[in-house]
Amino acid sequence: MNTAQTILSQIKTIDAWALSAWGAKDFVAMEDGLKFKTSGMTPWKGHVYVKYNPVPDLYEVQFFRLRKSQIKMDKVVEDVYAFDLVSVIDKFVG
Repeated sequence: MNTAQTILSQIKTIDAWALSAWGAKDFVAMEDGLKFKTSGMTPWKGHVYVKYNPVPDLYEVQFFRLRKSQIKMDKVVEDVYAFDLVSVIDKFVG
């Protein structure tokens, strides 16, 4: 199982409906994590990048938007445990 599949599995295990609630789509498996777009009825719409850091065995979650071919970084949350992924993403995405 690669990193992106592991992250998806962890999110689905914590909350089976989270991805649907966020309107998650356009999933991209990155070498060190998972990137997806939020849409739908969420207050914040943009891209979420869950990046795995193997040395401390924690995640970094980046929230950003693409505007006029520029990246606007809205928030970065470092040192996130796997069991906190859903709450961290849900707190920002809504």
